[in-house]
Amino acid sequence: MPERDFHPRGIRTNLCRQGGTLMFEPGHLHISRLQLLPEDTGYSLDIHYSIDSQRSAVEFVVEGEINQQVVRETFSLPRDTAFNFASNIDHILRRHGVLTREFMSLSAHHEYDAMFEDIRERLNAWNGEAIDPAHLG
Repeated sequence: MPERDFHPRGIRTNLCRQGGTLMFEPGHLHISRLQLLPEDTGYSLDIHYSIDSQRSAVEFVVEGEINQQVVRETFSLPRDTAFNFASNIDHILRRHGVLTREFMSLSAHHEYDAMFEDIRERLNAWNGEAIDPAHLG
């Protein structure tokens, strides 16, 4: 079971068994994993996100290092599909050699859930809100 530590600024840290950490605070998720063996993937990434002034989209910036290579990618998701952010981040990481099982570990779900809830709250979104089919695909 991962250890949890709560910091005074509301930052939640999750220490993973795989030699990594996850730290969430509203608007920012930090994920890292040590490269313990030469065949392992190591990374240290910051995922920042912000909501536009009309609450119609979420802007994401993924930056840091994967296997000592600098990564900086941005993407934007419309309000109705913003909750699919993990899929977009997964695609970015796969392009840089990180496997899904390393990124979406069960120990990380609390941090992803917190990020999801923060985005939902900032967008003032509700369950059952309509999705524009043009935004799918």
